[in-house]
Amino acid sequence: MTRAADKLISQITQEISSGLLRPGDQLEEAALSEKFNVSRTPIREAIRAMVGLGLLETKPRKGAIVRVLTSKELLDLFEVAAGLEGMACRLAATSLTEEHAETIQNALGTCNAVAGTTDKAKYSLANLEFHAAIHAATDNHWLIEQLQHIGIHINPYRSLPYDLRGRLTKSTEEHAAICEAILSGKGDKASELMRNHIMLQGKRLPFVLKLLSQ
Repeated sequence: MTRAADKLISQITQEISSGLLRPGDQLEEAALSEKFNVSRTPIREAIRAMVGLGLLETKPRKGAIVRVLTSKELLDLFEVAAGLEGMACRLAATSLTEEHAETIQNALGTCNAVAGTTDKAKYSLANLEFHAAIHAATDNHWLIEQLQHIGIHINPYRSLPYDLRGRLTKSTEEHAAICEAILSGKGDKASELMRNHIMLQGKRLPFVLKLLSQ
């Protein structure tokens, strides 16, 4: 893997995670070449790698597109994510340091500020930072690694429910409740709140994807 291809993978993955690129969106080599100022060789290398990771897929006459999961795949994915995220909250609440508490609170503040602008792409990134702050607070390398791996596949779908009216506001309210439970040392409560937060998104996704396909 060339350095240019590695950088492209990181850049394209971030655009997928933030919602700038959505499931089903087409990636055109010429447009990517102009946007990132690289030749088509590293672009093709990056696309092949991302197809292997399951982030992209190729279709006849369309080339590479952001992979669209089935409803069953989505629910299975969110069920696993909900369990791991819930575990992270429970561990964070029982081993919280002042530094991690401050990081989580700052990430929550960023979410609240961005939600007021209704910028869904920026909120998507702020949301990921909030969850990452909780993950870091677990001080559990294996759990963090698993969450990062599943994040590669789930992040493209996290932002889709933000198109629903009032979802950004509701998301920040759920974040606040989770943060309060963690800071209060109520691990089981924080875990339950997080699982509900994740699964609520997952259950809405088939409906959201149906709207986007119309």
